[in-house]
Amino acid sequence: MNSFCGLNKYRLLLFVLLVFGGLFLQHTFAQNSVASPYSRYGIGEITSKGFGQSFAMGGTVVSIQSDSLPYFFINNGNPASYASMRLTTADLGVNYTRLTLSNSTSKSTVNTASIGNVAMAFPMKKWCGASIGIIPYSSVGYKVSDQNEIPNVGEVNYLYEGSGGLNQAYLGFGFKPFLMHSKNFPKSEKCEKLKLAKDTLAIRKIVVRRKALQDLSFGGNVSYLFGGIENIRRSIFPSGNLSFFNTKATTNTRVNAIYFDYGMQYSYTFHSVKKKNWVKDTVGKQLHPTHPRIKKELKESVKIMFGATYSAETNLNASIDSLSVNYFYLGDGSEKVKDTVELIENTKGKIKFPMSFGFGIGIKKGERLLVSADFAIQNWSNYQLFNQSQGLKNSMRVSLGTQYVPNYKANGKGNYPKRIHYRVGVRYAQTALELKSTQLTEYAVSLGVGLPVGRNYLLQNFSMVNLGVEFGQRGTIANGLIKEDFFKATISFTINDRWFVKPKID
Repeated sequence: MNSFCGLNKYRLLLFVLLVFGGLFLQHTFAQNSVASPYSRYGIGEITSKGFGQSFAMGGTVVSIQSDSLPYFFINNGNPASYASMRLTTADLGVNYTRLTLSNSTSKSTVNTASIGNVAMAFPMKKWCGASIGIIPYSSVGYKVSDQNEIPNVGEVNYLYEGSGGLNQAYLGFGFKPFLMHSKNFPKSEKCEKLKLAKDTLAIRKIVVRRKALQDLSFGGNVSYLFGGIENIRRSIFPSGNLSFFNTKATTNTRVNAIYFDYGMQYSYTFHSVKKKNWVKDTVGKQLHPTHPRIKKELKESVKIMFGATYSAETNLNASIDSLSVNYFYLGDGSEKVKDTVELIENTKGKIKFPMSFGFGIGIKKGERLLVSADFAIQNWSNYQLFNQSQGLKNSMRVSLGTQYVPNYKANGKGNYPKRIHYRVGVRYAQTALELKSTQLTEYAVSLGVGLPVGRNYLLQNFSMVNLGVEFGQRGTIANGLIKEDFFKATISFTINDRWFVKPKID
């Protein structure tokens, strides 16, 4: 018993170290996790929900949940999925992006890397589970220049730079309110009375009705959003003009706020289908539709899954520091401040964060095939920073993904490819940005694999390496805009294990 407790303490310590290591690494990579000029608007580029599995399936997260068998995964995109956890699961992910920016005259390429997620989920009871973790919520990273010829002054260069982003530390809970309601019925007083009355049809109807609701789950995440965004605007005058000094305006926006999001999932598994015509028993009596002989068993069960997510419009606490200076360049290229024009510190206010809603549907055939689709909207037109509208538009996203496992039970030499989880997905989005009367769109194709690493059914220990890549495009070169062609890659490590369970035999 002591060795078991010591092992669990070691695992807990290891996960705590992973979380704090993730916090440190997230801070380290925050300044380099994106390099898009479009991250200049709003709170930056919003990070997609979901981890390694959903990334390779087009980012679908709303309806999918952990399978009834390992390997389990964490779906932070819909907190109702936590109720389906059967093993303690830890997930650590790393992301890489190669971004090619092009306009009508030039092209450039930027490479970035960042920590994707550090998260853990665990079952609490048969009917509920929880998750905790930290993920990047948004990222800012841009450097844009412009020029303007001013009479009697010359060509003035305008330089816009930004960096930073928001992080999300979350704690979520999911539960199935009717799960035990169904399982406890055979032991109930009502069931005993029906048995004494030999009313098997009534028992069957009640069991069917209660089983229909046992996989209805609800959940919620409470998140702490924190981080900072720095924006710098420079006006650089011709070096020979001594009548004007360069100007530099810097704003630092800091966010420290609580944020809630909610989810619902429902699934129903078909193990059989009704025959076309009712059948009769041995005495010629037509049987009721719920009678077992009316149904035909399926070779593989079929699970239909539905999901919905929602977050209300929220006012986030924020503060801004503003500094404006006049400066000039020294001979070595460094900046020398001449005087301070304005300094305003710790101005407190609110960021009005918009409502979002998502709906998803999925179909799973046996343990081999999973297909899921999502539709999501977010009301960015209501976004405000300190009561100032930012001119954003409502966004929309549609995604479709599938996963196929040839034979998860395959053993022996040469059968490993049959156990691999093969994934592919597509997504399309209308972004919140409308520039020069053009609302920017984004589309991408993704694919990936889940590679099982060892499995121990006796000790309930399973691990998987998730690899995924995505190719996509955002924006256009029309109307003087910038087109982004991106390649994204992710690798995540998912570990399933049975924790917090005391052995019956020491």
